[in-house]
Amino acid sequence: MNWDEVKAEMEKRMAGSLNVKLNVVFIPWSDVRQKRQVALSSAEDYDLIWDNDPAQNIAAGLYEPLDDLIDKYGPDIKAVRSKELMDANKVNGKLYSVPLEVNFIRPWTFVIRKDIREKLGFKPITSYDELIDFMYAVKEKEPGLTPYIPNGSEHIGLKLAGMLDPSANLASVLNYPGSYTKGNDGKVYNIFDNMDPLIMSTLEQNRKLYKDGILAKDALTLNNSEFTKGKAAVSTFNDFGVNLSTRTTLEKSVPGAAAETFTLYSTDMKLNSTYKAGNFIAVPVVSKNKERAVQFLNWLNQKDNYDLLAYGIKRKNWVDVGEGLYKPIQANPYPGIPFAWGWNPKLDRIDASLPADVIALNKWERDPSHFTPDILAGFTFDPSPVAGEVAQLNNAGTEFYNPLVMGVTEPREGLAMFKKAAYDNVKKVQAEYQKQLDAFLVSKK
Repeated sequence: MNWDEVKAEMEKRMAGSLNVKLNVVFIPWSDVRQKRQVALSSAEDYDLIWDNDPAQNIAAGLYEPLDDLIDKYGPDIKAVRSKELMDANKVNGKLYSVPLEVNFIRPWTFVIRKDIREKLGFKPITSYDELIDFMYAVKEKEPGLTPYIPNGSEHIGLKLAGMLDPSANLASVLNYPGSYTKGNDGKVYNIFDNMDPLIMSTLEQNRKLYKDGILAKDALTLNNSEFTKGKAAVSTFNDFGVNLSTRTTLEKSVPGAAAETFTLYSTDMKLNSTYKAGNFIAVPVVSKNKERAVQFLNWLNQKDNYDLLAYGIKRKNWVDVGEGLYKPIQANPYPGIPFAWGWNPKLDRIDASLPADVIALNKWERDPSHFTPDILAGFTFDPSPVAGEVAQLNNAGTEFYNPLVMGVTEPREGLAMFKKAAYDNVKKVQAEYQKQLDAFLVSKK
């Protein structure tokens, strides 16, 4: 990914000022949670650490409060983030990790093999029903291709149910299987005592897709990397549009292949937002270089430096095509990882080679004024009182909830098995979440 070249340029730019040398450790997704916890619990010598779910580490006192450090050393960190983003990601009024986010919703998109769609004579997909029709046609006419391999249970469970009727405002409670919110009413529900019809119909639809051979038989162990290998006609990604890495990898895997997207989102939707980030960067309390760590983050949140981190060497990896836009150079692409370092909606650019409607969606989701503050905006759940129950619930989710969502088990049978294994833990986590949420809502009055 040309990282060594970018790293060298970053260090060159900092020579004589910050004089920072970078020792970056990249960890595979499958290991990142475990290795992060090992590093924190053993007080390894890290000055910055990426986290996608920092609440437990904050509650355990493992991350340094950053308000004073940012006030002194991080003016650019604040300048490129809206007040909504900064305030919503504080815990008990303090900022313990810098929110790394460009979107005020968590987008996801169906990515489709455009060449296969055209080969089968389908017009561009404009509805979920048309997408299903396309996948059945793939099953019939392209026997060597799996019609559908979603990126895990997340996208085709509550997210799908919620997007099929956005007015319902359905959302999962963090990543705790079995609990959800709806209607922006400040209440937490569970799928055993309060199964929403939208959720149930989605589970039944997924079961049919699985039985009919549309969903991959081993979808529980696969993800969207199968799409880039040319093994699936449809998958799901957390982007509007086909990102650079997906495009280039697919084209290398299958010469002549092309990808496009279909999304259930539209720019005229009136959705709620919690303004919560999906990624964060924190300073461990054991760091010996807290001030310089924040100074380095501030440096990253300056336009030219952010461009280098996110897009690589200008005119070698990418070209500037106007404010907020860029074009990757196809012969020498650099798939940067700004979400792990400095992601923010003010400096992040949109790939100008994307279709106009996709660019419009990306611009829409980056403007906080397009969204209504959710009742959960500013609320951060502390899982420590139910840490044991959360751990057991996550294990039960892997064993019973994921197969239920992915259609591997019949919905009512799957629900019964999941309830037997997890009901008490779901109820305890639900009660603790509701208790903390109620206290938060009272404090806002």
